[in-house]
Amino acid sequence: MRHTLHIAMAVLLALSLGGCGELENEPFRWGTVHGQLTQSDPKVALVSVLGSPGLRSTVAGDGQFTLQRAPAGTVELFIVASATRALRREIHVQGGQSISLGELVPVEASFLSLRVRAPNEQQVDQAQVSLVGTPLQRLRLDEEGRLRMGPIPDGCYTLSLSLPGFQEVRSETCVSAGETKEVKVNLPAPDRDDGHLGCAETGCEEGLRCAPDGRCLECLESSHCAPGLTCRGFRCEGAGAVCTPCDGDWKCRSGTSCEDLPEGGTACLTRCEDGEDCEEGFTCQSGRCLPDTAQFEDGCHAYRRVGAACDGDVRCRDLGLINGLCLAGACTYRCTSDRECPASFSCEDSAAGRVCQPDR
Repeated sequence: MRHTLHIAMAVLLALSLGGCGELENEPFRWGTVHGQLTQSDPKVALVSVLGSPGLRSTVAGDGQFTLQRAPAGTVELFIVASATRALRREIHVQGGQSISLGELVPVEASFLSLRVRAPNEQQVDQAQVSLVGTPLQRLRLDEEGRLRMGPIPDGCYTLSLSLPGFQEVRSETCVSAGETKEVKVNLPAPDRDDGHLGCAETGCEEGLRCAPDGRCLECLESSHCAPGLTCRGFRCEGAGAVCTPCDGDWKCRSGTSCEDLPEGGTACLTRCEDGEDCEEGFTCQSGRCLPDTAQFEDGCHAYRRVGAACDGDVRCRDLGLINGLCLAGACTYRCTSDRECPASFSCEDSAAGRVCQPDR
């Protein structure tokens, strides 16, 4: 019995001494890092350890920072100094000690311009994007699946993208100092046996419809198309009027073609060599007949807003109709003939004089 008791006491003593050793070594697992950035903006500046985004320090107004509990050994600092300056710096941290890096000079920052697409044009704005190992975590895409990430220091990174219904996607990319790197990510089609409901779960990009089979399509019936277009084979086809949005000539009337717009996007336009080739209300701009800039601030985008709901003239002018009027709750403008009005509008008398009004 006494022999057994001696063994038990020996075991307890060994465990106790081992525990004390752990406690004594704990301070030597970490160190403290001091430094000062020569250029910084305290509103956005931060210093973190690459690979440990939760371990970070803010930066004072004079650029000084103190990073506590930096892991002992060789680590790399991820530094954002301002909206245009950043830096990565490899350092050696001595456990239980404090080191000073002195002045650090940030270089020109980099950016990642991300564009994400899902199969069958499914909506992706619920996706979350992280730059692995950095403080840039769980960022959201816009409605078009785009995201501008930065400022970040130059170097190589891993992008992680997650979207409900899809497996996580990782992408490696490198960026140089001062570079804005375009990164395109195409999500793989999920296994149809995994219960994923396609667009019924994610939704579709703007302008598309969710079909019963989970695909995003341009149209399911003609009522989904612009006036004058018919749904054929799940796409809108027909003789679209000038300035009708398009993704191919099959949406444009005879004599027009699907062309890029200066303000972005595409529309049915007529080619021209001089102003005489354009119909009334349009002028020849860069070889294409576009809405007169004296009437429409942003070309076809404003032209298509004739008839939009309004509560005053200011609203119509905010929509790009430079001389816009709000009559009977709809945006319009003054005219002298039907040719000056968009398709399905006529120049008619009103309390404000002759204006473009919807055909009855």
